[in-house]
Amino acid sequence: MPSAYTNGSTPTSVRQNPAQALHESAPPEPYIAKQFDFSKVHGLSTRALEVHQSLYETYVKEANALLPLVYASPTHDASSPTERLQYDGLVRRLAFELNGVTLHELFFESLGGGNGNAPDTASIFGKALKGSYGSYEAWKHSVAQIAKTRGVGWVLTLRSGADNRVCNVWIDDHTDGFLADMHPIVAFDLWEHAYLLDFKPSERHKYLEVLFENINWNVIESRCR
Repeated sequence: MPSAYTNGSTPTSVRQNPAQALHESAPPEPYIAKQFDFSKVHGLSTRALEVHQSLYETYVKEANALLPLVYASPTHDASSPTERLQYDGLVRRLAFELNGVTLHELFFESLGGGNGNAPDTASIFGKALKGSYGSYEAWKHSVAQIAKTRGVGWVLTLRSGADNRVCNVWIDDHTDGFLADMHPIVAFDLWEHAYLLDFKPSERHKYLEVLFENINWNVIESRCR
């Protein structure tokens, strides 16, 4: 499945005329929704996980509907202001939907198989926590404080591969708040749809603690390699 994140464009030795490339390019490859194994998840109901999976699949569907519209960009510079505004809106909407796909995959793939313990201090991620926050407990406290941000969004732990530095950030919706030189390795979904079937609106902190208990550190470590 293509990734919603890219590390840079691939250089080409011959550049096509943009209009020619537009008409000769193949339709964009659709995204395919993944299925996740929640059998080892504890503290979250089967119903809540099923509803959450279904919502993720909707993001995939919406992204696929937008792909051909965004790739079929205006063919000339004389597009009307209305056409330009419509296209700009599609581009922004695609980023929202694709990040919704990718962030949910990061979240679901690391959910389950955890035993509530801290990651190995000798692991790449463990060393990153030590170097950036001083300890696992300090990193966890930082996540919990950021999770109190009002509104819907995500707490992400981003990592820079160059120096194994990690940083916790709040992401509004799915798009606002990313650091350009870092990649997400831990995702905490704090949209209300993620927890309201199991917790009261005022119990976000309890839901977050359940997530910590379920994190599979082997999956997180694999994202650091």
